[in-house]
Amino acid sequence: MRKYITVLIAAAAAFGLAACGGKKPAETAAAPAESQASESASESPAAASQENTELKEIDVVLDWYPNAVHTFLYEAADKGYFAEEGLKVNIISPAESIDALTFVAAGRAQIGLTYPVDVVMAAANEHMPVKAIGGVVQDELSCMASLSGSGITADMSSLKGKKVGHSGPAVEEAVIRTIIANAGLSEQDVEVINVGFDLTTSLTTGSTDMVVGTFINDEIVTMKNAGYEVDVWKNQDYGVPRMYGLVLAANSKAYDEDPELYKAFLRACKKGFQDMKADEDESLKIIMSEMNSDDNPLDEAQQKESYEILMPLMEEEGRPFLSMQEADWQDIISWMQENSLIEEAPAPSDVYIVPED
Repeated sequence: MRKYITVLIAAAAAFGLAACGGKKPAETAAAPAESQASESASESPAAASQENTELKEIDVVLDWYPNAVHTFLYEAADKGYFAEEGLKVNIISPAESIDALTFVAAGRAQIGLTYPVDVVMAAANEHMPVKAIGGVVQDELSCMASLSGSGITADMSSLKGKKVGHSGPAVEEAVIRTIIANAGLSEQDVEVINVGFDLTTSLTTGSTDMVVGTFINDEIVTMKNAGYEVDVWKNQDYGVPRMYGLVLAANSKAYDEDPELYKAFLRACKKGFQDMKADEDESLKIIMSEMNSDDNPLDEAQQKESYEILMPLMEEEGRPFLSMQEADWQDIISWMQENSLIEEAPAPSDVYIVPED
């Protein structure tokens, strides 16, 4: 699972191509596979009651392959909640993580799952018509990790003389700079290494002492299940602003034209999440029946652990599922500008919408 994919030059190119009437993004990359969730929705009792009603068809592009964090979507489809709202939802796995944003910006999909920094960069740097409409995970999933015994402690001044790995995006470099400065160190005190997609390998082989950008519900679980003792720290405890782990994004122009469509989608998602909270065993069944495939093999034990990690993060006290707060977005925007990730700082209202029922 790749995170914080911020190659927005390519994103802008894809947006421009589609907007100018070129090939659809799905035709310029590996064709995304549609989930069976939309089919199962049509077979549910609730959907059956809608058989004489024309459903509005919408496409939802995931941030990456289907896994536990997406369960609320499959619950909503499986239980017919989308159909009750007059929707037929196609859940699509992307060829690349950035597809969710470019598909939405180009009007090729109605909803995309992505990350807050990418929404801000797309809107501020490339002037894409995209805004977040719901916080799927209320707290950040990306974290810092090191193997126990590395000599790195909660006091990040212990990073002096250590090697810190990241996967390449400028945002991860900014995270590292922030953490180093917060610890009172200079950039010369730490060796920063771009390890590409080999975050866990670089850590477990000793090529790095700590990595930034691992997900607590993915790589951390994998390493622990492989027998490694892993120490984990939250970025936001070391000067990085609190960030949503995942957000739903929409084309802002399309939203303005038909806000009721998006509100209906969000209502169904909330019902799906309530079911996700209510019955872990049922949710795991849906994960393994709807998301598991030869192309996307899932380990049930790992998905169970991921689910248990996610549940207290997708909804927190004072932070209901899909809610967002202006102060969070302002902190993210200000930090991004301070770290030269954006030149001009947009207003929070330029990057997110709170749909009002």
